[in-house]
Amino acid sequence: MTGRGVVCGAMVGLLSAGAGLAWAGIPTFGAQDIETVFFIAKSDDKNRVDYGLRLDADCVPVGKKPLFPYWREFENSPPVRIHDLGWWEYVIYGVAEQRVVLRSEQGVQLHVQLRRLARPIEVLVRKDPDGRCRSLSTTTIGGVPNVEFLSVHATLSKVVKKVLYVDVFGRRLDSSQPVSERLYP
Repeated sequence: MTGRGVVCGAMVGLLSAGAGLAWAGIPTFGAQDIETVFFIAKSDDKNRVDYGLRLDADCVPVGKKPLFPYWREFENSPPVRIHDLGWWEYVIYGVAEQRVVLRSEQGVQLHVQLRRLARPIEVLVRKDPDGRCRSLSTTTIGGVPNVEFLSVHATLSKVVKKVLYVDVFGRRLDSSQPVSERLYP
């Protein structure tokens, strides 16, 4: 790559960062919304991307994109700060697909596919007897199907910001035993 290409690439990066900060908002949550269904953390800091879920009074997902990612910043806290992703971060942390696939007396099932995690996630949402909305995310982890999906942790290179490997964490529904899987790019 020529010197000009490097400079242009750096400029695009700087402009992207500035543009993301300029329009980033603070997500708001309704009374029945679930703030964290699951999350993605990374090794370079304590901040993480949480996935919230917008729900109506009956615990039914609202809109075409009820599951949404946002930053939860633990660095330099308290207080913990939250804000929307920058537009370029949706490429990494965004939701590629989400749709309601089942409505029953047990609740509503949402099928989800993240952009960078190559496995389907099923999110079951139900209303507890106390009126609160609850969610349970399931996927296959380490070859074990139908385990609770809790989080992802990306270990990054310290020299160049690239992913070395990703750990996916969950627990078995039948025994609550932890389950994990390491993925390499």
